Amino acid sequence: MGTAEHLEIKKRAELTEKQIAKADAFVMKESTTGEFINTFRFLDYHPEGRFQDDSIVVLDKGSGEVRGVMMAARGDGDSIVSYPGTTFAGPVLDRAARLEATEAALDIMLGYYESRYSEVKIRKQPEYYAAQPFHLIDYILLRRGYTYGMAALANIICIDGIETEEDITALFHAKRRNQVRKVIKEGQFTFSAQDEIREAVWKNMNENLRNKFEAKTTHTLEEIRELQSRFPDRIRAFYADAQDGAYGAFALCFLFKNVFHTQYLDVNYEYAGQYPNLLLILKLIRQARESGYRYFSFGASTEDGGNVLNRGLYGYKAEYGGGDILLPVYTKRM
Repeated sequence: MGTAEHLEIKKRAELTEKQIAKADAFVMKESTTGEFINTFRFLDYHPEGRFQDDSIVVLDKGSGEVRGVMMAARGDGDSIVSYPGTTFAGPVLDRAARLEATEAALDIMLGYYESRYSEVKIRKQPEYYAAQPFHLIDYILLRRGYTYGMAALANIICIDGIETEEDITALFHAKRRNQVRKVIKEGQFTFSAQDEIREAVWKNMNENLRNKFEAKTTHTLEEIRELQSRFPDRIRAFYADAQDGAYGAFALCFLFKNVFHTQYLDVNYEYAGQYPNLLLILKLIRQARESGYRYFSFGASTEDGGNVLNRGLYGYKAEYGGGDILLPVYTKRM
């Protein structure tokens, strides 16, 4: 029998607790294209009814081993999108598997959705998240008739070779370099990692977002605290506080396999002229490098599915050096 004949699809509701645990363990293997945001443990925090889930797991019929995972939910009309509650959630496959096994798992996965929906939209893992280049998924999608597009433009910094804080500030534009030297010299703020996500800080961040962008945080305080309790080693809070304990700047970071990502950044504007946010970013980049990360991510600088570039936000992030990448999305209409 061919490899495909040994495989079967299981929907979320059909999975046992043991199979769910095995699927999450598969996603978190270093050799797969998945991240903790692609696990059932992460996605299950969403309140019931927020999304119409149609996530699937590909299993070997004989051994019961997981061969692939795809988190997805219904979109507008008769469409399916890789899970809208995450930054990306494309096919999770094992880069270490044989070519034939990868092709078979992806074929049965895509066939499942293509036979049920008039449009399939896949927001795939960005390439720089992988330990090694892995464009096989892209190749198969394009050969299968999917069209390439983008979901966002994001700012990142390659931190390979960073050894000292001077190496980090050398990446910064001159204005930011001078400002961070000023805040270091004055010594008014202290950097720390803490378990607590402070309620007052979350409130301040939402006020800043509302005043600047007429926006709010993607997660409520209750949701992000729940997620942090599920992934204490992957979701970390960092602060730059004044000597008297007053809040200066805050970052909530998602620690992916190869990418140190700032999910949220905020500053107390009472201290904006003293630049606690620059000290925070400097220390975060150093923390990322000391933890063995290759990339430091500022996240997206676009809105409306990538159609609108927030020029002020993009310009601010670019002042810390680094570059930018597209977050890919592949679409097929049946």
